[in-house]
Amino acid sequence: MNNERNEKWLKSWAALRERFWNVAHLPVVVATLVIVAVALIAEDISKNAYLEKSRAELRNKATQVALTIQGAIIANIETGRGLANVIRTEPDIDTERFNQLAKQLFHNFSSMKLIAIAPNLVVSNIYPLEGNESVIGLDYRDVEEQRDLVFEARDKNELTMAGPIDLVQGGTGLLVRYPVYIDSLDKGRYFWGIVSAVLDVDFFYQYAGLLDEDAELDYAIVGKDGMGASGEQFFGSEDINEMDPIRVPVDFRIAQWELRVVPHGGWSVPSSIFWLIRAIAFAAFLLVVVPMAIVFKLSRERMAHLDAHIESQRQLASVSKRFELAVDALKLGVWEFDPAVRRFKWDQQTREIYGIDPDCDVNEVDWKERLFPEDRARLFDDGRKAIASEGKFCTDYRLQMPDGTIKTVRVSALGWTDDDGKMIYVGVNWDITKHVAREEALKDARAESERRYQELVKAKTRIEFNALHDFLTKLPNRRYVDEFLNGENGAPWPFEDAENSWLLKVDLDGFKEINDSFGHAAGDAMLLKVADMLRSLKQEEEFIARVGGDEFIMLCSSAQNRNRPQELAENLIAMMPEPQNYKGLACRLGASIGLSNWADAKESPDKLRSNADLALYQSKQNGKGCFTFFSQPLFQTANEKRRLADDLLRGIENREFIAYYQGQYNAETHRLVGAEALARWAHPKRGLVYPDMFIDLADSLGVTGEIDAMVMEHALETKQFWADKGLNIDRVSVNVSAKRLSDRDLIPGLKAMDFDPSHLTFELIESTFLDRSAPQVAANIRRLREMGIEIEIDDFGTAYASIVSLTHLLPNRLKIDRELILPVTSSEHQRELVHSIIHIGRTLGIGVVAEGIESLEHAEILRVMGADILQGYAFSRPMTREKFFTHHAKGSRFHVA
Repeated sequence: MNNERNEKWLKSWAALRERFWNVAHLPVVVATLVIVAVALIAEDISKNAYLEKSRAELRNKATQVALTIQGAIIANIETGRGLANVIRTEPDIDTERFNQLAKQLFHNFSSMKLIAIAPNLVVSNIYPLEGNESVIGLDYRDVEEQRDLVFEARDKNELTMAGPIDLVQGGTGLLVRYPVYIDSLDKGRYFWGIVSAVLDVDFFYQYAGLLDEDAELDYAIVGKDGMGASGEQFFGSEDINEMDPIRVPVDFRIAQWELRVVPHGGWSVPSSIFWLIRAIAFAAFLLVVVPMAIVFKLSRERMAHLDAHIESQRQLASVSKRFELAVDALKLGVWEFDPAVRRFKWDQQTREIYGIDPDCDVNEVDWKERLFPEDRARLFDDGRKAIASEGKFCTDYRLQMPDGTIKTVRVSALGWTDDDGKMIYVGVNWDITKHVAREEALKDARAESERRYQELVKAKTRIEFNALHDFLTKLPNRRYVDEFLNGENGAPWPFEDAENSWLLKVDLDGFKEINDSFGHAAGDAMLLKVADMLRSLKQEEEFIARVGGDEFIMLCSSAQNRNRPQELAENLIAMMPEPQNYKGLACRLGASIGLSNWADAKESPDKLRSNADLALYQSKQNGKGCFTFFSQPLFQTANEKRRLADDLLRGIENREFIAYYQGQYNAETHRLVGAEALARWAHPKRGLVYPDMFIDLADSLGVTGEIDAMVMEHALETKQFWADKGLNIDRVSVNVSAKRLSDRDLIPGLKAMDFDPSHLTFELIESTFLDRSAPQVAANIRRLREMGIEIEIDDFGTAYASIVSLTHLLPNRLKIDRELILPVTSSEHQRELVHSIIHIGRTLGIGVVAEGIESLEHAEILRVMGADILQGYAFSRPMTREKFFTHHAKGSRFHVA
């Protein structure tokens, strides 16, 4: 019983599987899957395109908002800078003058909340005074939360910006500090004080539209205290950061914020974008899959009919009925036409297509009246041709219905000969109005896609232009120059031939001073003026570009005019000194130019540029405002300098730097009281090299600190060497460079060494002494004193140290430079000058060392003037430590203290 049931179930399953699963169904399944996949992909592409367009539009809006904020705040900052500049020219400004200027600022800039001036870091005036009286007399050095920022502005001589901060009077504000330094003929350059301004941040938010209640966008700003993208968020909801916001920098030159923007409610895509795609997919399903399925079904039924041809007429009628149902489902109108008698036979569906009453007879007049006027002639002509050729007739035409609507009908007909030999045409009509509408929609969609594609092409062109051109001057940039010199993109380089192709490298003289004095806007204006000058000099085939901050290049040919490169350089240099007006300010620039030839560069773009750089460097060395052609001697000099630099670095690695020693003697007794360690380079091939051959190069390489350290170690070893031999002197002096004095590891390194600090003296040149305003330098000088190391000022009188600065440092001794000492034997005026320096030292309690004592006459004059210590060839020349010991051993001319 169970076996029969199982066998019956298996037969039923096999029949069901054969009915619904057949390999012939595979095209239908595949077509369905393809339509679904294409629809999903199209939806994804449309979604991404919409979001990309939305982000691009939002980035443009965000950029405008950022520029609005940036421009407003920079304008206020520059206005405050103007007040600071006024104080530089009027350091003794009184309250009435200050209130007048401040009132004008507040009148012009409603965002200004408060402005105060603090000479010597003590607030003397504030505007508005009402409500802020308690601030008068405030010493910033006593306010712990402000002291460090004030000192930073003073020490760096740069504007600082803090905030936004909460204001006592309500709201939030930006605190901007302007350090004021005064250049005085009698005092030199000194720090006057601080100008502080508080800007209303809420004003800038309102001005930029960030506080509009009906805004369609959500904003956030990060970068508190000007820290940029890495700073703290101070405006807007933090939820924005989770919504993939548009990020735009807001650059105030002295600080930076980052503006973040998203649409209100986040990124979304309207569902209407997808409905057209889905409609098209559904139409494709109806036009492709359904007919395929129907055709499959009809084919299968026909095969079944052929296989069962011997079956009854009932089965034949059933097949016919199914065919009629299929025709009805497809809304196909079937008709027959007898061209001999011009008689139509229409079925019900054809009548419905034409809108003709099913009870009325069909005549040719009714049919023709429905035809669209513009299609009649073509349709009749095609019909006559088909009848004449007894061929197939297939075309599309339009019907104008009584209610005014337009239908599009597709007709397909084929002639056949009946049993009487008469030609009869049988055809089908079907309404394709919706299909045509979809085709038009697709055509419009393709046109829109083409339009967007053209916009993308234009955008790509703009991006490529911006990538290859300078944003400010619109001249080609360094990347463009690289491609041009390499002959890319069809660039005509070199011109005509190598020997006639030239590169001019132009560097602006005085550009940094304009930026520092008048601001970057003035600098940008000058760059535009220079670009216009270059364009006015450029001939049609020549090439100009901006390749750096204040650097330009020109490419020209000397094929037609051998002097063309020189004329270009001379004309540009002649044009540059003319003062350029910028907002009533006269800005002056100069130009230094280096010229190189393509043939000299061996047709190498890198070599061409490096040769021009060498020539430009020589122009700078020659005093600026001139031009220099590259030559082999220049190249050889540069090579020699490069080899010397390599030797110098190798010498430091091999510790080839040693010290020679020159004695220092008591002016009254001529006894030895100290020695100065002088750097020498024991070069393995060049022999002994003096500092004037390597010290500038070492300074440019930043290795003077390493040389100083080696000389100091040699000096300490030498002092112990002398002590072991019985030669004891009070101290050894060593020179200390600015780099070493600013090294934060200097003091820990000295403390780690085993020596008596009281036996060591550091000699500082005046430029280093002036640099003590740098925090690290000042800290190191203070800690050197605490250790017991004495300080001397070397080459005093040859730089720009002021008496005030000298009183701040109070060194142990001054060393008067030999250039001032040598003429005292023959010049009364020089003796008075040296005597004044000695008197200053004595007045301040500072010892005086006279260098360059060439004779005993020198020694006697300086003794009478009051010098404490003498040093020079009259007593001893610089020598090795062994010779120094022999020279000063017992029995020598000058005895040991």
